[in-house]
Amino acid sequence: MNSIRNFYAAVKQVPEKYLIVLIFAIIYILISWVNHYLFRTYALDLGLYSNALYDYSHFQWNDSTTFKANPENLMGDHFDFYLMLYSPFVWIFGSYTLLVVQVTALLFGGLGVYRYFRTNRFLAASAMIFFYSFFGVFSALSYDFHDSVVVASLVPWLFVFTKERKLKSCILMIVILWMGKENSPLWIAFICFGLSLQLWKESNWRNFYLLAGFCSMVYFLIVLKLIMPNLAGDGVYPHFDYSILGGSMAGAVKHLILHPIDSFQLMISNFNGDPMADNTKTVLFRYLFYSGIILLLFRPSYLVMLIPVFFQKLFHDSPVIWGVGFHYCIEFTPILAIGVFEVVDKLKKNSFKRIGASMVLVSAMVITHKRMVEPYFYTPETTINFLAKVHYQKEYNVKPVYEAFKLIPDNAVVSSQSNLLPHLANRNYCYMYPTVKNAEYIILAKKDTPYPLNDSIFQVEIKKYQDSPEWIKLVDREEVLLLKKR
Repeated sequence: MNSIRNFYAAVKQVPEKYLIVLIFAIIYILISWVNHYLFRTYALDLGLYSNALYDYSHFQWNDSTTFKANPENLMGDHFDFYLMLYSPFVWIFGSYTLLVVQVTALLFGGLGVYRYFRTNRFLAASAMIFFYSFFGVFSALSYDFHDSVVVASLVPWLFVFTKERKLKSCILMIVILWMGKENSPLWIAFICFGLSLQLWKESNWRNFYLLAGFCSMVYFLIVLKLIMPNLAGDGVYPHFDYSILGGSMAGAVKHLILHPIDSFQLMISNFNGDPMADNTKTVLFRYLFYSGIILLLFRPSYLVMLIPVFFQKLFHDSPVIWGVGFHYCIEFTPILAIGVFEVVDKLKKNSFKRIGASMVLVSAMVITHKRMVEPYFYTPETTINFLAKVHYQKEYNVKPVYEAFKLIPDNAVVSSQSNLLPHLANRNYCYMYPTVKNAEYIILAKKDTPYPLNDSIFQVEIKKYQDSPEWIKLVDREEVLLLKKR
């Protein structure tokens, strides 16, 4: 009994922010790392980026051959400097490196939210938990790794340094944020414009953020119009997927300016025509409403910061990006965590602040739980609901697959199923099956998802390789097939 009392007393001495960090670190690991162990991470994008870590750690460019037929600098697909910074850690954490980075970044972002509101401990803790438990965070963790999560996790610190009026730290943070994906500078430009509105009466800070926003826009255009096309194999930026607005960025901007009513209708409608997407945008708006976005009407500068986020999501060709799944809502996280609770902080009485913060937090957590238990497009409950038993189960025994991994030399060229490739990407060459090329080994999990093939073709492919005289069967079990080139 005394040991329990002593433990409880020790826990009470720990600042609440670190207890919150510990709780959510465990939750994040249970979502992200369990998915990886049970082969619910994929060649696109964790396998691809893990292979880039290997290349960068050996001081060489990544050629994208993991998923592309012809070699092409990965920076031509996504202009991302962060991967280079993480690359040394691949020697420590192996295939889990980027998942470790992602969880660490999110925890660091929550600490930034706490520090922003630190003069009111209850409000600070509530905003921190809101950040950690936001549905966009859980959705992102349930599907691989993406540097947009890291960028969103760093944004709260820009608000912190602004509030503390640390100019040099603000400049450094803006530059660091630029180094994320190529679309990050566009978002950062609008964050800067929003901050300039908040600081309009302070001419020095207002002018600084107007200039920072303009520089962000210029950098964004240079990367998209000059640098990336020169790195891409076909000389074209590969991710302008907004055909409903026109065939180019300039055409899209022109359409938005000349046809505002039509653009608004497109933004809220299912212009794709896919019946599966009929309610996708409605669900997004409902989730954001229950997460408190309506309160930003009292602080419209934060809505300015979300303009490119809404545009990039709701005008995209793919309905998958419109909704609440994957990593496509992560940018809402820091803006709502800071903006919504700043509105609450404006309430006069401390009791009102506590009630308001509690109501927002409970509402947001309820909608996150709803996201956890409702399947979304291609992501079933098993990938996100860490409270469900099925999250920790696999349709087959994974141990034979891990045993087969041990038979593949570290320097061998491998072709593997998409969801096995992240575990094998720490090498010079690896391909997402059915690409084989010069592979020395092929490994397939017979009962797992056959993407990009359908199941019937996948089973035919397995039989073909089992009978092929060109390949030696090292392992041929119920769960896994491992072949070596003769």
